[in-house]
Amino acid sequence: MPYLQSQHFRETERLTYRWAAPSPVQMQAANLTVDPLTGFASLSEFYRLGEPLVAECLEKSLPSAVAIVDIDHFRRLNDNHCEETVSRVLKTIADRLSAASTGTRHLLARLDDEEFGILLVGLDGAAATDFCEKLRLDIAALRINGGDLDFSVSVSIGLAEVCGPETFDNYLNAAEQFLFMAKSYGRNQIFSDYTIVLQAAG
Repeated sequence: MPYLQSQHFRETERLTYRWAAPSPVQMQAANLTVDPLTGFASLSEFYRLGEPLVAECLEKSLPSAVAIVDIDHFRRLNDNHCEETVSRVLKTIADRLSAASTGTRHLLARLDDEEFGILLVGLDGAAATDFCEKLRLDIAALRINGGDLDFSVSVSIGLAEVCGPETFDNYLNAAEQFLFMAKSYGRNQIFSDYTIVLQAAG
């Protein structure tokens, strides 16, 4: 299923769970280009800016990759903490993504309630995987204050290397498939073309 279409299917879940920002569908309807909580590009803006940026990378033979960063056990987070705490988690993770991308041309977006997108410019599969692994470890080391207690969060990451003139949606869809694998194999890890090659090599 194309990535953009999969986001529309998630809209039904919002009727059950209280989540801390407008959904991508609502933001698209309101023509929002920036997520109000994180300041990142919206889903539609990620598509608008990402497509030509990928084309530029391909034209200049500049490596690039698309990553989806997903907060693990997000429903549980919503069930156990107030909206203010959930928003703090999202903002804290967004700040880590911003800090890691300082001085780069990486494009950051909030794709869904618990998902962030990164278009990594200038990094091949190995370098992009290393970037995401450092990011994963950095987030796992965080302590979030939730009123009377501190807690930690983790993320799963799916990463797809840009390797030809596919549509931007196809690359996002590939990253989402790798994300599903990361979550299926226990969460708090990265799956990409590169990690799979490493696993196959033993």
